[in-house]
Amino acid sequence: MKKWLVVGIIILFLMIGFSPIINADNNTILQAIDDVPITILEYKADGTVERTVFRMSPEQADSFHEEMRNAQDLDTKLSIYKKYNLISDDVTVDSLRAGMEERAQEMGLTQDGLMSRFRSNQSLLPLFVRRNIFCSVTGGAPTWDGFCFPPLTSVTGWARRIGVFFFITDCSIETLGLLGTFHLDCLFVKLVGFVGIIRWGYRNSWRWLDYDGFCVYAKALGTPY
Repeated sequence: MKKWLVVGIIILFLMIGFSPIINADNNTILQAIDDVPITILEYKADGTVERTVFRMSPEQADSFHEEMRNAQDLDTKLSIYKKYNLISDDVTVDSLRAGMEERAQEMGLTQDGLMSRFRSNQSLLPLFVRRNIFCSVTGGAPTWDGFCFPPLTSVTGWARRIGVFFFITDCSIETLGLLGTFHLDCLFVKLVGFVGIIRWGYRNSWRWLDYDGFCVYAKALGTPY
């Protein structure tokens, strides 16, 4: 009888000892299900793309998304990325601009050459075709639908070599470069030699896409605002 009593006490202590761990594991699993995935694509000067997926609590993701939406310039956006540990401290406006210029040299694209090709920045078509060169670029869509090449979930070696990223979606874009400044609601965007950050994520029934950086050549089809 004493033997079984001792065995029972041991089992009781084991159950008490393991129950917090089991509960913690269950809480971890539930937390992981509730977390919001944030994907960061960092397009670098050498043509490579570093893809990292972060997970945030819904509250943290909402706070981050709201801060990014209210940011007015690239410096502020980069500081927010760093605040949430999404990019390294080495990424600055100057480093992105220098990376874009390095990318242009690798691709054999010069300011004078592109300037002679795209003197006119506006189309006579009902929809405006706007081009810019050696420009900053920022844009995105709070709810987007379309496709990207290369896909956001993978980056092909071919795309890295030619340095082209483009997508079709309902978004807005702003560029500032050698051909001036333009703002567009876009159906089509093409960014050649892009160096910067692309962020995308989703929560429940909505998703977003944002991009900020510099590119050698930008082309957008849409309507001005």
